[in-house]
Amino acid sequence: MTEKLNRFGMGASFVPAETLNEIDLGPLKQLVGEWESVILTQTDEKGVSKPLASGWNVISVPGVPKFTFEVIPYKENLKFSTVAVHAGNRGPVLNGTQFDQEIFGLFYEQQIVSMCDTDFCNSRGFGKDTVIHAETGLLLYVSNINGGYNIARLGTIPHGNAILALGKSAQANNPGTDFFEVISALGVNLDGSIPAMLGYNDQISGIPQFAEFQQVHPNTFLKSTLDTIVGSGSVTDMTVLSMSTSHPDATGGILNIPFIQSNVTATSMDATFWIENISGGSEPEILQYSQTINLVFPSTGTVTPIIWPHITISTLKRMQPQPETNETLTLSAQAQSNTPGVPQL
Repeated sequence: MTEKLNRFGMGASFVPAETLNEIDLGPLKQLVGEWESVILTQTDEKGVSKPLASGWNVISVPGVPKFTFEVIPYKENLKFSTVAVHAGNRGPVLNGTQFDQEIFGLFYEQQIVSMCDTDFCNSRGFGKDTVIHAETGLLLYVSNINGGYNIARLGTIPHGNAILALGKSAQANNPGTDFFEVISALGVNLDGSIPAMLGYNDQISGIPQFAEFQQVHPNTFLKSTLDTIVGSGSVTDMTVLSMSTSHPDATGGILNIPFIQSNVTATSMDATFWIENISGGSEPEILQYSQTINLVFPSTGTVTPIIWPHITISTLKRMQPQPETNETLTLSAQAQSNTPGVPQL
């Protein structure tokens, strides 16, 4: 480690792509590159095939009479920059030895676009091809003196939120396809119990907004998608990245601008990424994730705060590098005026 610190120094610095193999990104290394949504297909009642989204967003927001439940199919682009970041943190001196921490990480950029063309989606302002989410940030690999958390995610969202989530990585061989946790989109009281009012969650548990999507338990769609991709093949191995803003023995959290804090407070986030290598399937490598952000606000006309899970699930495949053309070479030359090695987010 001393040799690495001497090479890169203890301040924050950028590690260019050509030296990426010389640093330790740990479980993050497989993420490097650009990912896009897997587009599935479904057959309608007339036997006609049409695209089926592999990304889904479910969220409850203030509305009439109690709240409005929105289900939005989407596609996305998720890029983990080939320019890494390095940082060192000075620690205490104990018995004549200074304990320093070393961090390597990746910049990420996420853009999510609606694939919904229903009257409801259009009336709500998120019709087809509308950008419904954008996020930039860092995924960090903390290799030493990490308190048991070797992964950290720092993200910023234009709504006025900033997140710090800590977590752990794990490896699994031949995991099958039935490893997704059951999560629920139902609103609950602050103590986790179901609201006593009759029919409180009917918007969520009633008639599905999309017949092909289980809106109460979104993770079931991740499994069915994985089953479709794997087919008669198998998941040979996978890397799991589990992150949360809430830990009893560590810091982390979500910061909100005053308007959000006063109206629809984002209180916590839990996210799991599965990077899966597949043998004999339609894709050799996919990235799946499930993320839940708990929003707290009372139903319209009440004062009792309710936890409303905002859940996003998605399946992505690695984009193949595009061959350079005269146009890309020109754009590359124009970009030289930017700070060397710094992604233009």
